[in-house]
Parts: sequence; structure tokens; C-alpha cells
Amino acid sequence: MKNLFLTVCGISLLILTSCKSEFDPIDYGHDACTYCKMTIVDKRYAAEILTKKGKSYKFDDIACVKRYMGEKKMPVNDLSVFVADYKNPESNFLDAQFAVYLHSDIFKSPMNGCFAAFAKPEDAWRLKDSLNTDLLKWENLN
Repeated sequence: MKNLFLTVCGISLLILTSCKSEFDPIDYGHDACTYCKMTIVDKRYAAEILTKKGKSYKFDDIACVKRYMGEKKMPVNDLSVFVADYKNPESNFLDAQFAVYLHSDIFKSPMNGCFAAFAKPEDAWRLKDSLNTDLLKWENLN
């Protein structure tokens, strides 16, 4: 009876931990973009989608994420989307819904999406003014 209890507890623990949704760090220089299949190298433009079931999709460009989500008709409610902080690419990824974005040809992203994500509006103000562009939100990116 004790062995049966331990076996059931062990299996339950495995099931619970296997369903845990967690950010999967990008292995730069090795992982490929889910959309364009290019190797992800530039940390400033990287992004990741994480489903509720824990499946992760990695991208080399914010534009690749948007295109992939549009083509696959992925429901936003079932996803967590993360983007790299252009100003501080070594830090933790940002929640794409709360980041602010700039769009300009000055941002030489891998697939020429030309988007850069920032943690706060203050981080993007100086560039925004010099580029004569507006701050964007995730839902406004095309």
C-alpha cells in the first residue's frame, strides 16, 4: 500500500511539473527562429512566445513574432509573449503587452522589422524625439 501511495504521488508530481509554463532562455547562436528559421544571434531583437501548455517558440525579430501569430491565428489570451529590452538586452525579457516600441530604419533587426522594445517610455524618449517617431504599443505593431 505504501508503494502504491508513493507511486501515485510521484506520477502526480511529474504531471504537475510538466505542465508548468516557464520562459525558456534563448541559446544565442544555436536556437533558430520559429518563423524565418535564421539562427538567433542579436539579443536586442529576440522574442519568445510561451503557450499555456508550456510550449515555447523563439524568434530573432519582433516582426517575426507578429507575422507568426497572425498566420497561425494564435489567440492572444492563451499566450505569453516576451521581447528583449533594446536598451538592456542582457536583462530579463519584457512582457510584450507592457513594453513600449519604436519603429525606425535605424533599428537593423535581423528580418528588417525595424522594431525595438523598451521597458518604459522614459527609456525610449530620447530616441523617439531624434527619430521623429511615436511610441507604439504591442497591439499597434504591424
